Amino acid sequence: MLKTPMRALALVALPASLALAACNADPNETPATAQTDRDTVAQAVATATNLSTLSRAITDAQLAEVLDGSGSYTIFAPNDDAFAALGENGQRLLEVEQRPLLVGLLREHIVPGHITPDAIGKAIDDEGGSVSMTTMGGGSLTFSREGNTITVSRDGNGVARFAGEPIEADNGVVIPIDAALVPQGEASSSSEPGNESTAAQ
Repeated sequence: MLKTPMRALALVALPASLALAACNADPNETPATAQTDRDTVAQAVATATNLSTLSRAITDAQLAEVLDGSGSYTIFAPNDDAFAALGENGQRLLEVEQRPLLVGLLREHIVPGHITPDAIGKAIDDEGGSVSMTTMGGGSLTFSREGNTITVSRDGNGVARFAGEPIEADNGVVIPIDAALVPQGEASSSSEPGNESTAAQ
């Protein structure tokens, strides 16, 4: 049910250089990501040693079917330490009552297309500054450089850094990051009384 609007977002907000990198990669070029022969994006997350909390979140949010499908997606994947840093509020996001918030949070970490960190870095260099992409949830992710490290922020908040080796799956790319892209107050709001009914509406 979610697939049609997601596909409509494909590559809408990518700079030209990044869109070309995502669509026209040289098949003879050795990618700077770990290759998998059979894994989908969801399976790649599930088998990664430092993404177990994210894997559970994807299952709980019922997004595994989407990330196992034929569509191509890149997920900026908060690692286990990133979820741990959210403390009790992060644990509450995994409760059934908070599922609408969890789904919304995860959708803001996913963009359409098969996009590698090298392609993002090249786009930043080509643009002479930051570049932005539209997420599955309709938000905006902005990518910049801090020295040799690529950073990502969500709607100008929640800065995270690329951390660890990316995984190139059959239908997309998993790029680990060191923080969850949670706008200020969003995670803490999940613990406020009465917020469960508000989120579900």
